[in-house]
Amino acid sequence: MRSCNLLLYIPLAHKAGNRLEAAVATVVPPQATEIVHTIEGLARRLRRSRNGLEMAVLLAPGRKKLQELKSLDQMLERLRVILIIPNSDHQTISQAHSLRPRYITNIDSDFKDVAAVLKKMLALLELPKEYGP
Repeated sequence: MRSCNLLLYIPLAHKAGNRLEAAVATVVPPQATEIVHTIEGLARRLRRSRNGLEMAVLLAPGRKKLQELKSLDQMLERLRVILIIPNSDHQTISQAHSLRPRYITNIDSDFKDVAAVLKKMLALLELPKEYGP
């Protein structure tokens, strides 16, 4: 199996964080998951070498956090991103799409959908390069 690391951004003390972490752990082992809790920590990690980093799951519990993530859009370009947004209103969804995520879901989800999408992404990453995305 190809080594694949996941970057998980969960703002400090957010109640959805535990649910998200548990869902992700059903697909990606903890030793292959790097968790950051601040936008500064996320930016620092994105500036470093990829070292197998292929995917990111980003939790934006409010519009302010989503706007902060938008400021990192060029650094996120090289990753397969799953984005969790605070609500489904038009402006939020429009802002979310500007980050070009592979998948968007709502923060009120049980995150089983996130686990399913991660599983599919991992399967695609394991295909020989001529068949990959």
